[in-house]
Amino acid sequence: MDDKNIIELFFARSEQALAETESKYGRLCSNIAYGILSNCEDVEECVSTSYVKLWNAIPPKRPDSLCGYLCMIVRNTALTAFNRISRRSYEEQYDELAEVIPDNDTVESRFDSNQLGEYINGYLGTLPRKQREVFVSRYYFNMTICEIASGLGLSENAVKTRLSRTRAGLRKYLNERGVVV
Repeated sequence: MDDKNIIELFFARSEQALAETESKYGRLCSNIAYGILSNCEDVEECVSTSYVKLWNAIPPKRPDSLCGYLCMIVRNTALTAFNRISRRSYEEQYDELAEVIPDNDTVESRFDSNQLGEYINGYLGTLPRKQREVFVSRYYFNMTICEIASGLGLSENAVKTRLSRTRAGLRKYLNERGVVV
């Protein structure tokens, strides 16, 4: 079925419009979303949400290119989801480190943040290579536990354990240098 006929189905509020859109553009939509999200479950949710947005937009809109219009919706939906996921990931990581590293107000009142950075780098220099890679992957490169595990050939449990031990070691190292958490 061509795009003009599919658009007419949308205007007629026929659910067949969504079925035809999925049949014709489903794989393209999934590829666009996967390129941004890299997670099959997030991709599925993104594409599904995009179809709802398309349903709500047509009518009144009558796009010249259904494919282009749908791709724009999928891309924007995926970017919004990516930002939400990234923000949640950063918040989780901050919570993990908040027990170890004092907040900015405390840091500035006791010594400057450059000194804190030097202490953290000094501590990381004492760690075995793989343990340092796990820590840096998580807190510098913002990688998930799953990504770190697969990239370093470890189990997710091993990654969690190493992160926990490294945070505990960092807390002790900072306390020994007068940084009170």
